[in-house]
Amino acid sequence: MCQDKYNIEHEKGEHLSYGNRVVIGHLYNIQDKNYTEIGKELNCHRTTISREIKRGEVELRNGDGTTRKEYVPKLAQKVHAFKNSNKGPNLKIGKNNELAEFIEEQILKLRSPAAVAKDIKESDDFDLEIHWKTIYNYIDKGVLNIDRDDLLHGNYKTEKDRPEESASTTRRKEGRTIRDRPEEADTREEFGHWEMDLVEGLKEKGEPFLLVLTERQTRQEIIEKIPNKKAESVVKGLDRIERRFGVVNFRETFKTITTDNGSEFADYEGIEESFTGSSIPRTSQYYCDAYSSWQRGSNEVANRFIRRFLPKGTSFKGIKRTLVKKIQEFINTYPRKMFDYGNSNELFKSKLSFSI
Repeated sequence: MCQDKYNIEHEKGEHLSYGNRVVIGHLYNIQDKNYTEIGKELNCHRTTISREIKRGEVELRNGDGTTRKEYVPKLAQKVHAFKNSNKGPNLKIGKNNELAEFIEEQILKLRSPAAVAKDIKESDDFDLEIHWKTIYNYIDKGVLNIDRDDLLHGNYKTEKDRPEESASTTRRKEGRTIRDRPEEADTREEFGHWEMDLVEGLKEKGEPFLLVLTERQTRQEIIEKIPNKKAESVVKGLDRIERRFGVVNFRETFKTITTDNGSEFADYEGIEESFTGSSIPRTSQYYCDAYSSWQRGSNEVANRFIRRFLPKGTSFKGIKRTLVKKIQEFINTYPRKMFDYGNSNELFKSKLSFSI
């Protein structure tokens, strides 16, 4: 069915009208069309349709006791009107629908509110500036058709109560705890101190893992696919990275590596020893306190980047090296407020005494 048969006009940059919502209800409930098909009918993006249907969807009971989900235009219109009432009369964004849609599109492209605020400032298309905190406020107030779950890092979970670490783990960590780590690593004043972790895919036997390393000062990310979470696979993954850097360059760049207490990181001798068998350690390993992932905060932030591309439960078996490197490149070229909107790649290369 073509859009003009409905006699409903919708221009990009405009909010959906009640008439548009009636059309969505017919296409979704009666014709069983998907978000992309409905978007084409109404000249808007499929994500707009997805959020709109989520806003007005209800669960109804059938005569046989089963249930079905339907989109209710009147409910969606009420929700839209309620959100508009939360905007207030003096919002900086006003009725600038083009700017609102720009912010929404950029957030859905995995750019942070800070990066979006910078884009607006530098754009010739807008004659105003918006602080990144204002964008967060708009999201929380429902001014924009996005929510916190659409943000790159989403919402944060509260910590669970955890048991104390085992005696065997405490013995293994003797002289290698995070408190034994050089002060330069704690303060991030010195380049070359890394955090390391594993990112899990599908929870099934034989599934590969991603070995991830984050440099604490520059936030540079290295991602290496390994066949499993065994300690020897972690060591072999590091061996490959060392070969790419070169023995001397690796030793210069990887002064320390901090990990959690998992068995996959238990072989500190293998982690510290060069693949050449040299008596000179290639790095020094240190362990976080038990259940203290915040002590590898840079690692955890980078992992949330990765999860945007590879959600939990995704099998890594079919993941090719090209995709892994694409994700790595995205993280390393992402503009960061802490670097005055520069990126990790630029800063990392400036710290190296050699070319990579």
